Amino acid sequence: MFKHLRLFLTPSGVAICTIALSLCSCATVTKSSSQVRVQQLEDAHLAFIDHYTCVKGTKPTWDQASFDGEVARITQQFTDAEAAESKTVPARKEFIKNSAKLFQRDAALVRKQHCLSPSFAANKKKQLQQNYDVLLQKTSS
Repeated sequence: MFKHLRLFLTPSGVAICTIALSLCSCATVTKSSSQVRVQQLEDAHLAFIDHYTCVKGTKPTWDQASFDGEVARITQQFTDAEAAESKTVPARKEFIKNSAKLFQRDAALVRKQHCLSPSFAANKKKQLQQNYDVLLQKTSS
């Protein structure tokens, strides 16, 4: 009964068990590429809101070329994320598509007003974080 146990207690047996356990733990600890993409979209969208939030008492500076470049870059991120999603989870693809439309509406509002009020931006960020958190919690469980 104990002779099989002695085989695992050799240095090579311990090394094999250590490697196997570390590989298994990596598989359960790391996020899927889809979750990483969604997290990057959330970060980009929230950073956009932060960037174009007016500071009380100061007049916003406006650089149309910079704005257009940032909108194009983030729009491309949404397009790439939607294209990378597999068809096996249509809800995730639909979420990304809806989030892209929401970003376009936010960009149109910023284009028109050149900035967002601090209270509007805070509410918008809270709403976005809740939406993304719901999706990320569903995909991680």
